[in-house]
Amino acid sequence: MGKEETYEDTVLLVTPEEMSKERLSQFSVLESAKDFHEKLLRFGELKKGLAQRGLKFGGRVLLIGNVGTDFEAFIQHLTLEIPIKLVRVRLERVLSRQNQVSVSVGIWFEFARRNAPCILYFERVENLAPQSSQESAMLTLEMERVSWDEDEVLVVASTSNPREIDRDFLSTFDRTYLSEGTTLEDRIRLMESVLRGRSDLDPGVIAELTEGRSFQEMKNLGVDLLMKEPGGDEPVSREHLERIIEDSQVLPVARKRHFDSFVLRAEGRQPPPLEAAEQVYPDDFLDQLYLMAVGNDYQQTQKVIETLNSGLPLSAQDHEFLSDYPFLLKGTPEDRLTRLLRAKKSNDRLRRIMGR
Repeated sequence: MGKEETYEDTVLLVTPEEMSKERLSQFSVLESAKDFHEKLLRFGELKKGLAQRGLKFGGRVLLIGNVGTDFEAFIQHLTLEIPIKLVRVRLERVLSRQNQVSVSVGIWFEFARRNAPCILYFERVENLAPQSSQESAMLTLEMERVSWDEDEVLVVASTSNPREIDRDFLSTFDRTYLSEGTTLEDRIRLMESVLRGRSDLDPGVIAELTEGRSFQEMKNLGVDLLMKEPGGDEPVSREHLERIIEDSQVLPVARKRHFDSFVLRAEGRQPPPLEAAEQVYPDDFLDQLYLMAVGNDYQQTQKVIETLNSGLPLSAQDHEFLSDYPFLLKGTPEDRLTRLLRAKKSNDRLRRIMGR
C-alpha cells in the first residue's frame, strides 16, 4: 500500500466549508474553545517576544470530561472561527488494525504538517496511548516534535478515561481543559433549543431536575420530552416534570454512581444511601481507607473534605468521588482533617521508602 493510500485510510481531512454549522453544542465546552482561541490570537501578537525568551506557545490541548461530554463543540468552534482545516484520526480504522498503530503514528503527524495550518484531533485518546505501551512512546516522541510555533499544527486530544493514558504522553500537553459535567447553564441552553415552542415544558425546571446528567444524556432526554404530546399551554408542574423525567427511560448512566445504582436495581438490590456510610466503616479501619484515598488522589480528597467541612454544595465531580470513597462522610470536620493529615504523612513516608 502506498503512502498516500495509507493517509487516506487512517486520517480524514475536513475543511471549514465542509464542517456542519447546524448543531447543538455544550455551552461550557464552547467557552473553553473561545478561551483557547483568544490565547491563540494573543500568541500571534507575542510570537517574536516568546521566541526571544526561548519560549513556545506549543498548541497541544487535552480535553477531559465525563462520558457524554460534547468535545466536538471545541473542535467545531476552532475549525470555523480561526478558520482552519481539521485532520481527524479515524479511530474506528485504527482500532480494527491495532498492530499497525505504531507505524501509523508518524503518518498522522506528517500528514498534519503537509496540510498545515490545521488541527490534528485524537478522540478517545486513551485507546491510542495506553500506559507503558509502544504506541504511547511513539505518540510522545511525535508530540514533542510538533508545535504551532514551528509547524502551524494544533494538536487536540479528548478523553473520558485519563487514568488509562500514559503519563509521559500526558506531560506533552501544554493546556488541559476539564469539563466536570454539564453546568446548569449548559442544560438550560440545550433545553431552550430543543424544546423551542413547547410552553408546557420549562427548560429551567428541567435543568434543575437533571443535575449530573451528561450533555448527550440531556439531548436524548430532550428528544424524548419533545415527542410527548403537549397537555396544553400551561407549564407542567415541577412534580409532574420530575415524574415525566423519571419515566422517560433515558437513564443517566454516564456517571459511575448512577450506573452502579442501576446495576444494583437490575439485580434486585437497593443501593445503600451515602448517609449510611457512618454506620458501615469501623473507626479503626478508617485510617487505612484514608491512606488509600490520599494515595490515589490527594488533591481531590482534600478538596472534597474542605467542601464537606465548609458546608458548601458538592459538585458533580465531588459526588462521583464520594461514590468511590463514601467513608469521607463519616466523622466531624476536625476528625476528617486529622485523618487526612495523618494519611498524607504516611503516604509521603511510603513514597520516600519506595524511592518515588
